[in-house]
Amino acid sequence: MVTSSDLDNPASIGHARVDQLAFATQYPNAQLTRPGDVIFRTSPTAAAWVDTDGSKVVAYPARVLRITAGDPGGLVPEIIAADITGAASGPGVWTRWMLRRVAPHTVAPLRQALADIASARQDLEARAARLNDYANLIVAGATSGAVTMIDTSHAADAASPQ
Repeated sequence: MVTSSDLDNPASIGHARVDQLAFATQYPNAQLTRPGDVIFRTSPTAAAWVDTDGSKVVAYPARVLRITAGDPGGLVPEIIAADITGAASGPGVWTRWMLRRVAPHTVAPLRQALADIASARQDLEARAARLNDYANLIVAGATSGAVTMIDTSHAADAASPQ
């Protein structure tokens, strides 16, 4: 499930679960998101996120903007999300947002380039998190006496010819 507050921290999306059978029974006309849907809110600030996987329940007051796959009209979900985030906020203001478009032949390669960048960013963030963990482990080991640090800079100076 996606709530409007989840848009402040998209990493939290997917933690809340909804029983799919109960949901379908209670709300037979409701639709789940599809890959490429833009989930957005208008207040307290405008924010948006692109659902790359689909199959999510969106809780009001968050809304879903779905681009027609057969004729996207130059709209790219990632650009729409960027345009919405930081746009004017408040009731009804979303109907006046100006969304950027690209040439139709540019949509697919642009989305692929943006997906590649997002994947690289995710890999770098995971690597940075592992480096932080490693640094914390070294500090914990050195301060507890479990690890002895050896200064190799003096050994390199002694080994080099003068």
